[in-house]
Amino acid sequence: MIGVSEERDPAGIKLMRRAGLNPDQYIAVKNNAEELVAMDIKTGEKVIIEKVPVLAGDPGHKNNISSSL
Repeated sequence: MIGVSEERDPAGIKLMRRAGLNPDQYIAVKNNAEELVAMDIKTGEKVIIEKVPVLAGDPGHKNNISSSL
């Protein structure tokens, strides 16, 4: 088959775990800079996980609330 890999993408697995999906039940069918599309192996249901870029020097965006109006 063309484009089929027997190996799992470690970054995709990590992202699925962070999104609350069981990587044993889902496989990544599309993984690019903007999103990861995971498919349930048994049902065929697809889940889209959007990737949000983290700005350098601002981990977690904890102090972005402006109190001066």
